[in-house]
Amino acid sequence: MPKKKHKYWDEVIGYASGIRDGTIIANTERKQMAERVFRDLENPAYEISHKAPEFCIGIIERTMKHQQGESLDGTPLRGTPLTLQPFQKFIIYNLIGFMLKGTKIVRFHEALICVPRKNGKTSFAASLAWALSLWYRKSGSKCYITSAALLQSLESFNFLKFNVKEMGEDAADGGMVKIIDNNNEHSMEANLSDGSFFIRALAANPDTQDSLNCNVAIADEIHAFKQPKQYYLFKEAMKAYTNKLLIGISTAGDNESAFLGQRLKYCRKILDGTVKDDSIFCFLSEA
Repeated sequence: MPKKKHKYWDEVIGYASGIRDGTIIANTERKQMAERVFRDLENPAYEISHKAPEFCIGIIERTMKHQQGESLDGTPLRGTPLTLQPFQKFIIYNLIGFMLKGTKIVRFHEALICVPRKNGKTSFAASLAWALSLWYRKSGSKCYITSAALLQSLESFNFLKFNVKEMGEDAADGGMVKIIDNNNEHSMEANLSDGSFFIRALAANPDTQDSLNCNVAIADEIHAFKQPKQYYLFKEAMKAYTNKLLIGISTAGDNESAFLGQRLKYCRKILDGTVKDDSIFCFLSEA
């Protein structure tokens, strides 16, 4: 039997189709996002490239394991493979699958992902940082995982540290990845035969981070950002790269006038067609 060319694409487009035909119950914004995908597939300005999303989804499912938690029947998950949910594969395919026609430039450069609590947000953010860092290694990838508080950023960093050790890739044990984890720095880096990557966990402190340089940044729990500068500082840090991606992730906020509230309003205008902004991906999931 011939090998399936695109292992995950059918599941991704099936997720979008299920939302469209009502077999998957979804809120208004997810319905709008599904329709946006079908429009994008027909838009002559874009083309779908399967290589990057297939690589990233595959690398996550082949290398990442749960650090903690239990299944619904109480079975411990620590050390078991992390299997992405259809909505997570849908997000990854959108983020790095759509390219400007005839180029190697990704269509989206920013994203806002809002999902309810306890849906694997932190492990997904960390796994995505890992996969994107490996994918962009030939460009000398530099990725920051940031949040309003360092403690939250360390949730993702410690998840990656756990997995690097599980893979046997910690340089302290003879592997390829050098890990620094002390009071001054929480980072990991590797020099590979065809490139390099660097991942660092930070608190979003605009007073001390004016000289950052990166191509990927994941801003976790952005509802806790007290000022827009905490977000836009990382956007400024990406100016040296053509393929760059700033991903904001949140569960919920209670202040509509704060940064996340304003960001949500803008993304809803993109999805309902009030505002045209083809560089921002929006995935807003609600009960």
